[in-house]
Amino acid sequence: MKSRSIIRYCVILAVIASVMSSCGSGYQEIPFGGMKGRVQKVTVIHKEPEMWHGNRAYSDVMSVEASAYDINGNEICSAQMDSAGIVLGEAESLFDKGVCIRSTQKSGNRVIARLNLLSHTKRTLEYNKEVLGNTVRMVVKKSSFGRRHKTVVIEDGEIVNISIIKTDRKGYPIEVKEKHPQTGFEAYQLNIYDDNCNLIEKHVTTSDEKQEEIIYTKYSEFDEKGNWIKARTSNRNHLPVENLERVIEYW
Repeated sequence: MKSRSIIRYCVILAVIASVMSSCGSGYQEIPFGGMKGRVQKVTVIHKEPEMWHGNRAYSDVMSVEASAYDINGNEICSAQMDSAGIVLGEAESLFDKGVCIRSTQKSGNRVIARLNLLSHTKRTLEYNKEVLGNTVRMVVKKSSFGRRHKTVVIEDGEIVNISIIKTDRKGYPIEVKEKHPQTGFEAYQLNIYDDNCNLIEKHVTTSDEKQEEIIYTKYSEFDEKGNWIKARTSNRNHLPVENLERVIEYW
């Protein structure tokens, strides 16, 4: 899979997860992405694999992600940085009783998107969405049947995204289907976890790529609460993709 498809699909999942977690019933993301304990901040350092850095005694940092959470597990801010530590993008959100009432996304120092909650019920959220100066009315509708959870995003009366998530008995997403009716873009993700609920395989198929992308993850170190702090990923051919390190701060 080309990098643009991976990035686009990750963005789709991030947006849907944020919207779905802001509603207080039905499907919910496991607090802190399944991590144990009350997490305050997580910093993920993406490093190049050993085979890329030759005889050097270290791995170069490729990028860094950081997220901060409130005491209830809501992600209140996040940032993506390049290898030099320059912030490429960041987001801030304000929650009230588990519902996201305001969110701002920035690229560099420029605000590129805003969400402001207009109203919400048990299964419907209505936002005023502004992207690069253009404003639309965004409605998020959700429904659940057993472990199957559906979210429909509507902007100015037109369906722009349909997401169907199937979870395991513990609430972890094992299948994620995405569809963009306006563009025809579709994506499917299958997640496989180990006995400790750590993601060990991610299979992604999109409508604009011919081959399924598979990412394998192996974990090598854990902190005192049982959350991983070092991992390595590889692709469908079992070639190394990156080394991951996490710094976790707790409340």
